[in-house]
Amino acid sequence: MFCEKCGTQLPDEAKFCTNCGKHILDSNNELKQTKKIVDNEIQLKVKPTYSFGYMALPSLLIYIFIIAITLLIFGSIEFFTGLVITFISIIIFGSIWGIQVAINKKQYKNYTYDFYKTKVIYKDSFLNVSEKEVKYKYIREVTMRQTFIQRYFNLGNIVLYTNAETGFGNGIFIKNIQNVQEIYKQIKEITNV
Repeated sequence: MFCEKCGTQLPDEAKFCTNCGKHILDSNNELKQTKKIVDNEIQLKVKPTYSFGYMALPSLLIYIFIIAITLLIFGSIEFFTGLVITFISIIIFGSIWGIQVAINKKQYKNYTYDFYKTKVIYKDSFLNVSEKEVKYKYIREVTMRQTFIQRYFNLGNIVLYTNAETGFGNGIFIKNIQNVQEIYKQIKEITNV
C-alpha cells in the first residue's frame, strides 16, 4: 500500500505514514479520527491590575523606614557626615524603588490569561518570556483569595489547581485581579469546575 499524500510505500497494517504522518485508511476504508473541538475563540480575557497604592506604597514605606534608621545611626556621628550618608541612602533606595515600580508596572501590562472553550493560556512576555496552557479537564479546583489590603483596593487572586500539582509552579496563579469575585464566577462557569 502507498500513502495517498506523499506516495511512500507502507506495510499493509500501517495506520500512519512513516514519512509524512498522514492517517492511513483502515481495512474498511474509513478514517479513524477523533472529533476535535475548534477552540480558537477567547471566551474570557483576564489581565491583572497594577495598583500603585497596593503594589508600590508598601515598598516605599519600607524604604522610608530604612532611611530613617540610617539617619538615626549615622546622624549621631557628625551632622554633616550623617547628612551626606542619609542623602546618599535616599538616592540609592529611591532609585531602587523607582526601578522596582517601573519593572512591576511593565510586567503587569504583559500578563494575559486567555480562557477558551477547553483551555486557558497564560502568557508573560516582558522579562521572562513564558507561555503555559492548561486544559480544563486537568483543573481540579478553582479558588479565590483576598487579603485584607486587597479587599481595600478591590483586588484579589484566583488559583487554578491542576491534577498533576506537586508543589509550586503547577497550576496557574492569577494575581491582583480587579473585581475578583465577578471574574471568579465567570472562570468557574467557563471551566465547569
